[in-house]
Amino acid sequence: MIFDPFGDFETAGYLQNSLQLKDPTEVKESEHLSFESSIEDALAYLAEKKSIDYRTVLKVHEILFSDFYHWAGKDRNELVPHLALFKGSHDNPHSTAFERPDFIRMSVDYALELAADKKRFKNRPGEVMGQLAFAHPFLDGNGRTILLVFMELCYRARFAIDWSRTSKDDYLRKLGDEIREPSNGHLDNYLKPFVVEISSRDQWPETISGIRGLDGLDKEGITYENLDNPEVQQIYKTYRRRSLDARTPPESDG
Repeated sequence: MIFDPFGDFETAGYLQNSLQLKDPTEVKESEHLSFESSIEDALAYLAEKKSIDYRTVLKVHEILFSDFYHWAGKDRNELVPHLALFKGSHDNPHSTAFERPDFIRMSVDYALELAADKKRFKNRPGEVMGQLAFAHPFLDGNGRTILLVFMELCYRARFAIDWSRTSKDDYLRKLGDEIREPSNGHLDNYLKPFVVEISSRDQWPETISGIRGLDGLDKEGITYENLDNPEVQQIYKTYRRRSLDARTPPESDG
């Protein structure tokens, strides 16, 4: 199934991209070129921000992808408020449900609130990353946007993740587990061995360019359903109960 939430793939290409590309390989290459050419601008913007909020996340996406997507910087709630997104089919018990559009900002705000408690964040980095990934604010470019924001949040909490030692497949598997079962420690336990002392921002563009696969949830296997589908509504009700049961207040572990 082609990911075509706008319903105009045949005339406008994948997600109305600026080159009207349809071939997946060409789309991925051109999209990533936009990302690579804008990393330093996005990182400079983050470094200058006194505080990081939801508007910051939107702006980072705009900086990274506006050369390729005219809608860059706009979230799913603005673009397709009637659609729910899944990795895999919604009726597959092993699929991953992303946040419903009207709750995206609340989910990102919660992740930023968790990251503001720096001691807790260093002890539970996967909790924050999982919450940001679950929010899945954008139709594409989520993994790369979230990665940059996450790295800046880590920097402000005086630590970093040594991404060079992580495995694409292991990371994505644990990330999926974290989204399906939030706050159960799936991604915390995976990332903790890779927590290192703070590093200079100077090496970040090179570090980020060398990371492979951390944007893997963006595109492959993404499906969508109308929010008025009773089965979809039940999925979100079940998830909300499980998420609320799992959450603990964002207070210091110490």
